[in-house]
Amino acid sequence: MKFTSSSEELKLFCDELIQYSDYVAIDTEFVRINTYYPKLCLLQLAFKKQKIKKILIIDVFEKKIEFKPFINLLKNNKITKVFHAGRQDCEIFLNLFNLLPKNIFDTQIGAMVCGIGDQESYESLVFYFLKIKLDKSFQFTDWSKRPLSKLQIDYASNDVNYLCDVYEHQKKLLDKLNRNEWTTEENNKLSQKETYNYNLSSIFKKIKVNKSTKNKDLIFDLIDFREKIAKKLNIPRNHVIKDSKLVNFVKQLPENFDEIEEISLFSKNEFNDLYYKKVFTIIKNFTLKIEKIDNSVPKAINEKLLDIINLLKILLKMKSAKYAVPTRLIASNQDLEDLILEKSNNIPALKGWRWDVFGEDAIKLRNGEIAIYRSKKGLELMNIT
Repeated sequence: MKFTSSSEELKLFCDELIQYSDYVAIDTEFVRINTYYPKLCLLQLAFKKQKIKKILIIDVFEKKIEFKPFINLLKNNKITKVFHAGRQDCEIFLNLFNLLPKNIFDTQIGAMVCGIGDQESYESLVFYFLKIKLDKSFQFTDWSKRPLSKLQIDYASNDVNYLCDVYEHQKKLLDKLNRNEWTTEENNKLSQKETYNYNLSSIFKKIKVNKSTKNKDLIFDLIDFREKIAKKLNIPRNHVIKDSKLVNFVKQLPENFDEIEEISLFSKNEFNDLYYKKVFTIIKNFTLKIEKIDNSVPKAINEKLLDIINLLKILLKMKSAKYAVPTRLIASNQDLEDLILEKSNNIPALKGWRWDVFGEDAIKLRNGEIAIYRSKKGLELMNIT
């Protein structure tokens, strides 16, 4: 293992890697305290040269690094880039280099496809495959502080050291299960820029909102507004509007501009009248949207759709149990809703391996061509047409 801040060392490492390996294990250490975008502190790389591990830890925080050899490596489609839960790592590269790695393999995704678990941690996979227990005491360290101790450097090194072994074990298991196509589809998403657009539903789930809270749709509009400001100014979203203030604001739902100004919504004084005017516009548009809601759909139809979605959820659980993978790997709640309402032809659950595993039967169940029944073996499907 080599710890350095030398651009020349990075170039030599990348050249050697391309010559001797078809994959590279990648990890990053970063800080994200007072910024919207993560700030890179360390870059960890590893590969095997004739069964011997080669590990490079690049300190990028205090010295400017010439990243061109690494960028070329990321773009090289012949080299598999191995990450664990690599979305944030890839987001860093997107922000730094305006590009995403080609040919990605994420071992957290690989674990789901192999039926090992849902969102498994790196240390759990190291123990699962290698029976090695990792020390995670530096998991929440401040990687921007210098100098780094030997223990910190060793910790960073281990994040790519065993990743090589986990990847090789997973590849063998995927070949045995004949599920390489599954991982390819999932990992390809990490190379698409639209994957890194912020997800309003995910942000909403982190906000503590009571089920009885009215005007939840307005929260989504305000979350979107807050996120755009945070990205533009590169500050944390709570430095724009705190979650608690956002929820309280929606509960009060001011009716005019004067009432909005009276509420201390923004976290900092520099957010002036222009921002409050935009909030006022959001509320007006929301009110108009509510007034135009079409209540003409009979209750009986709504109840019928609810019955169908409940059946689809049962089918999804059946398929999840059969293939020993998490339900969310096969289909999302949004997939089920779109499938019932036939709102889109671009539903992920109806494509690729998901069609074979779930989609075809889901369409038949929706159309009344098959039914779910309980036998002595448990829940099964039967044709009714």
